[in-house]
Amino acid sequence: MAKVILKGREIPLLYTVYEMKQVQEEIAPLSQFQYIIFGRNPDDPDDTSRYAGAEHLGAVAKLIRILGNAGLEEAGEAPDLTDKKVLRSLRPVDLVEAVNACMAAMNEGMASEIPEKKPEGPVDVTLEEMNKKKEKEA
Repeated sequence: MAKVILKGREIPLLYTVYEMKQVQEEIAPLSQFQYIIFGRNPDDPDDTSRYAGAEHLGAVAKLIRILGNAGLEEAGEAPDLTDKKVLRSLRPVDLVEAVNACMAAMNEGMASEIPEKKPEGPVDVTLEEMNKKKEKEA
C-alpha cells in the first residue's frame, strides 16, 4: 500500500470509488485532475507555471487528506487529517514525493480489487467447503 510520511507519521493512502467521487467533487473532474495535481495548465500541458501556486498546493493538500483519511480509516485509526495539517507537515522539497505517493495509491486502486477481509479466529473448514459447493451449484 502506498504511503506518505507527514512529520514522521506514516499515513497509508487508499483509493476506491468513494475517494474517486471525493476527488472529483473537491478537486476537479478526472479529465482535468492530472493537470491540476501536477501544476500544469490544462490548455497547455507543457506550461508548468501553476506548479506550487495556490490552486496546485490546495489540490495536493486535498488529495493527501482524502486518500490519507481513507487509509487511516481502513487501518482502524482516526481519519484526522485536515488540509492545514497536511500542508504544515510538508516541506517544499517533499511535494513531488507526496504527489507521486498519491498517484501510486490511485494506480493501485485502479489496478486491483479490494481484498475481502478474512474472518479472525478459528475457521470451520467443513462449513466453508459446504458453502463453496452451494455456490457452485447455484
